[in-house]
Amino acid sequence: MILRPYGLAILGLALLAACAPRAELPATATPADTAAVNAVREQEVAAVSTGDTTLAYMADDIVIMPPNEPAVIGVPAARAWFAGFLRQFRVSAAYTSSKLVFAGDLAVEHYTGSLTMTPIAGGRPTTEVFKGLHVYRREASGAWKMVQDIWNSDTAPATGH
Repeated sequence: MILRPYGLAILGLALLAACAPRAELPATATPADTAAVNAVREQEVAAVSTGDTTLAYMADDIVIMPPNEPAVIGVPAARAWFAGFLRQFRVSAAYTSSKLVFAGDLAVEHYTGSLTMTPIAGGRPTTEVFKGLHVYRREASGAWKMVQDIWNSDTAPATGH
């Protein structure tokens, strides 16, 4: 079998990759890491439920991706977004499941939950069941902070028909 020049290049890259040292796997999360990330999630629930827009649980470079809206980037923008939302609704939030996966100084969480929103202007409360992802990062200080939050509803949006 005759290898063409590109075949030799591919073979060379494959051999090089096979001989390359393996990257070290990230250290396994400690129980303290898991507890710290769980505490960040609980801070989020408390903030949403009480209307606290200090957002101390978020990293300065937070990216929030709410359903049907543009991304919200940075704590000042997140404060403005939450303040606008909380001017419209009293909120009760609860997580129903959470699965954390750690990779070094990052943790990814797949979660499910529900959000009950009561219009401040009056009206009936609505409850939305949702799922989403949180990404957490261990900061230089050692504290875990939320750096990304994306969620969407399990209920299809109204079509307007």
